Amino acid sequence: MPMPDSPSARQVPLVVDLDGTLLKTDLVWEYLARQLRRNPFSLPAILFWWMRGRACLKRKLANRVQLDPSTLPYNEKFLAWLRQQKASGRALVLATAADLNMALPVADYAGIFDEVLASDGRINLRGRNKLAALTAKFGARGFDYAGNSRADLAVWQGARQAVVVNAGSGLVLRASKCCELGVTFRDDYNPLFIAGRFLNELIWRSGYLAAIVAGLLLAAAFPRGDIAGFAWIAPGLLVFAAGRSGGGAFRAGYIGGMAFWLASLYWLLLIPAAGFPILGWLALCAYLALFPAVWLWLVAGQGPQFLDRASWSGRAAWAFCGAAAWVAVEMVRARLLGGFPWNFIGGSQFQMLPLIQIASVTGVYGVSFIVVWTSLSLLSAVEMMVRRPSLRTAWLAEVIVPFAVVGGIFAFGMVRLAGGAASAPTVRLALVQPSIPQTLIWDPGENARRFGQLLVLSQKALAGQPDVVVWPESAVPEFESSMANYMSVTNFARRHHVWMIFNADDWLPDAADTNHYDVFNSAFLFGPNGDFARVYHKQKLVIFGEYIPLERWLPLIKWLTPITGSFSAGNEGVQFVIHPAQSDPPPGVIELDHSPVSEAAPRTVTVSPLICYEDTFPPLARKAVRARTDFLVNLTNDGWFGDSAEQWQHEANALFRAVENGVPLVRCCNNGVTCWIDAQGRVQRIFRDPAGTVYGPGAMTIEVPVRPHEQTFYNRHGDWFGWGCTAIAGLIALTRGKRSVGLRRRGNI
Repeated sequence: MPMPDSPSARQVPLVVDLDGTLLKTDLVWEYLARQLRRNPFSLPAILFWWMRGRACLKRKLANRVQLDPSTLPYNEKFLAWLRQQKASGRALVLATAADLNMALPVADYAGIFDEVLASDGRINLRGRNKLAALTAKFGARGFDYAGNSRADLAVWQGARQAVVVNAGSGLVLRASKCCELGVTFRDDYNPLFIAGRFLNELIWRSGYLAAIVAGLLLAAAFPRGDIAGFAWIAPGLLVFAAGRSGGGAFRAGYIGGMAFWLASLYWLLLIPAAGFPILGWLALCAYLALFPAVWLWLVAGQGPQFLDRASWSGRAAWAFCGAAAWVAVEMVRARLLGGFPWNFIGGSQFQMLPLIQIASVTGVYGVSFIVVWTSLSLLSAVEMMVRRPSLRTAWLAEVIVPFAVVGGIFAFGMVRLAGGAASAPTVRLALVQPSIPQTLIWDPGENARRFGQLLVLSQKALAGQPDVVVWPESAVPEFESSMANYMSVTNFARRHHVWMIFNADDWLPDAADTNHYDVFNSAFLFGPNGDFARVYHKQKLVIFGEYIPLERWLPLIKWLTPITGSFSAGNEGVQFVIHPAQSDPPPGVIELDHSPVSEAAPRTVTVSPLICYEDTFPPLARKAVRARTDFLVNLTNDGWFGDSAEQWQHEANALFRAVENGVPLVRCCNNGVTCWIDAQGRVQRIFRDPAGTVYGPGAMTIEVPVRPHEQTFYNRHGDWFGWGCTAIAGLIALTRGKRSVGLRRRGNI
């Protein structure tokens, strides 16, 4: 048997693998990391190429990514040995599963190979395919082969001699059983090297790691993480993660946004419907991640000249305008495609009562503004400490203005919290939480049993002598005047002489087609005599939960959702009026006895109903609160998502409607969080079951004060602050767009 360096051995061609052998890394992973770093939105296309075969995937990547072979890590000891073999006259062939367009630049850079064999977009030159090609070219046992992986065992089966490079001892043993074992190069073998390179390129060098951390920190600021301070860090960290180019900033923002939404909306996976939850979760998060991506594109990278951060004034303007841009993005998100005003960054501060009182002037957007403004100013302060470490107070100038504003807001909040504590007449409400699993709500066979349980809970709630009994969304299975449930409700109200506020479907004939009925998700008011008083039709419907977009034109869409039909949307708010009187009340009026509280004539009490997540929409709640509205009442299900953070996030988002409009908010839920919140956003009482959780069945009686309230500035003037911020963001986008066009024309980018 000839030795590796004998004359006879030098006459046998040496075939060298590329990935993991000549290189310490794998070219496919290198190209993939650079492609995803440059454009994370290409992931669906990459998956499609992969489904068409590995050879197709490699060819597509090779055609889209330019890679400098001098930047790649080579196995230097092995490469030096190859140069010796070449100098001795031995033929060297590079045979790789990488695409030919990937392999040729590396072969040219090495300058030692006589021929290159590689995948061609159709055939993946790996394992048995590589063995077949080499056997056809050199004959059985007519070549030596240098490789590094289990896939190379198939090639060694037909080789004369095995040269093992960058592999573990187990592979060396298996290679020796395939053919004669030649020299080995295993001194610096690291099985995690390729993964480390991939993650370093895709996550660390791209800034995606910092963006992911920022997204996760922001998610932890909301229930049930409840670490509100993280929200003051996340925007600045996102800017830190952004690259210098607008495209890099957009990608980093998208990655950070995906991390935030995937983490904070995890409860969508708990919907008891096969297949749809993960599809809906991914689709919704992919859509919502566009908003932080747009924001980061506006504020990071090469922005408009008037936001030049070289001077203090430029940095101050940048931080201020960056906060305005964040608010603008939230304004758009609350309205685009029906709106999704969930988890605004200001909403994470719901427990900071003095801070959130500014929402009575600016809406929740004012809280979002101050959080982001402070975060960006803190980033500038950190940058100044790094750039000018000798100036110990240089950072102070960056934060003094936002800190002063925060102090002023806290002072305003303390004054507002100190007011409104005077005694007032109260209305007593029994809030019933049946905790019906969503699977039973969908099961018609369970309707009678679950409605019976609802009546039992309501009967127990009467021990608190309520004036009004409130049931949540989805509590009543079916409700028509000819049905038993209708009779049960009216008999219950009449027997116990209580008013009823509850949710059910309402069917009305279509004005244009009398054979067609519109179905509304509705809140009903029934009087103590069992008579119908008023009804409110829900205006904001849940997409794919209560209505299917384009259903008439694309009927197949409904098979991708857990619902089989769509509700119709209401077009106006409705108020339920409460009035104490000695005689029978007129329709829509609730009798209350406030004589022990005041000698004056009893005043009317007005309730504005909201259904489901309507209490997260600032404009809708504002329109519902009129001059004489005493409190809002929200009927919601929230049973779709098990015992999760969704219920707590919903409560945190809804709390701001009370602060914005200066009226209490009563929430009656299927499985939490049933509570009432006063006009300053203080959660006065939360229902808890015997186990101490908010998710179980039961009822509680609350007394809500009924006092004249002065309309807040926000209630009178609406989203003036949000629209002002939107105008600023529009100016930034316009000037940035012109700057980008100018740079492209001059060839600078």
